[in-house]
Amino acid sequence: MVVYDIVLNGEIKETIKPLRKSLKEIYAYMLEQSKLMKDKYGENVKIKGRMVY
Repeated sequence: MVVYDIVLNGEIKETIKPLRKSLKEIYAYMLEQSKLMKDKYGENVKIKGRMVY
C-alpha cells in the first residue's frame, strides 16, 4: 500500500492513504490533495510517498 506523508518544516503533519489502488486514480487524487494541502499549510509543504506492507 502506498501512503503519502505531508511534511512541513521537517515534521510530518498528516498521512494520506488513498483508497484506490490504480496508479491513475492515485495520481489524480494526489493532485487534488496537493492543492488542498498547499492551501492549508502554505507553499512550504512537501508530499513524500512511502510503501507500507
